[in-house]
Amino acid sequence: MRLRRPRGDQPATTSPIPTVAGGVLQVCHPDWRGVRASAEAFGDPILTSTDLRQLVDRIADVRNAGVTMLVIQGWPPGSEEFARAAHASGLDVRAVSHSAPSQHGVDGGEAEAVTDALNLQSEGIISALGTVKAGVSESFATLGYRVDHVPNRVPNVGLVQPHPQDQGIHVGIFLFPMWRKNVTTQILATRLLGAKPHVMAAPDVGYLSESDLVVHNEMPRSAFLSLLASMTISLNVTLSECHPMMPMESYRLGVPCLMSRTSDLFADDVELWELTTVDRADDPSAIASAARGLMAHRQRALDLAGIALDAADTRGREAWDRFTLRGPP
Repeated sequence: MRLRRPRGDQPATTSPIPTVAGGVLQVCHPDWRGVRASAEAFGDPILTSTDLRQLVDRIADVRNAGVTMLVIQGWPPGSEEFARAAHASGLDVRAVSHSAPSQHGVDGGEAEAVTDALNLQSEGIISALGTVKAGVSESFATLGYRVDHVPNRVPNVGLVQPHPQDQGIHVGIFLFPMWRKNVTTQILATRLLGAKPHVMAAPDVGYLSESDLVVHNEMPRSAFLSLLASMTISLNVTLSECHPMMPMESYRLGVPCLMSRTSDLFADDVELWELTTVDRADDPSAIASAARGLMAHRQRALDLAGIALDAADTRGREAWDRFTLRGPP
């Protein structure tokens, strides 16, 4: 939920406050690609800020824009201060977590962010807390917490022109190499495929040279989607995935994506599950073998994924409507 990738010394930024017709305003960090893509898919207007403390003195402007409910996505810096100020002004404040329990205690700030939100819920500052990760809501209930499962909706990618690429197999591994994202293993698998690995950031691994990788760094979403659309296959074989946005974007762009079985995205379709996932997530050879199988059955996977994503989007929309009090309980 908190940004751990290198950021440099960028000044804090906040986008203009949008006009809100339906009363619900989402707030998220502008640079957290997955969280922002998730917020955009839910469909309600978005206010982005690198530090929500900048918004504390602008609560009146937020209210005047037609906002009655705020949903904090991903818990950016300053979320607690902002949530308290918004609640004090009479706004309904809610929050959605995008982290997985496997990250808590090993990824800096993840467990603290979830704990902060839970504590604010117990104080009545946050009226509802959601999680995109399956199975978390039931387990948190055993600890005495009320957490709603709010799976991501499927992103709308629109019309995308693929970025030009040389001939050959191009593999997109567009995950930052933080804890359990498994980037190095996936690079090794790509080498077994005789393919070119494309990454957002190079892992700090001495036996990989810059000539082994194509490093793109962070980029605007439009440029990222163009890059993703140009891949032969994408890999999202992580050890701590939630309800992944990038694989959904990939399939909507016509690029098959291999995932680990830490996500339940295609679990309802046995054939699609077998085609698109690998159970040995830290085994380069197993990943390469599964990737070959997926590329060999590319069109079948894309056809089945289209059906599955339509169903997933319906479930996500219904859950979001319930979470924002616009659907049946």
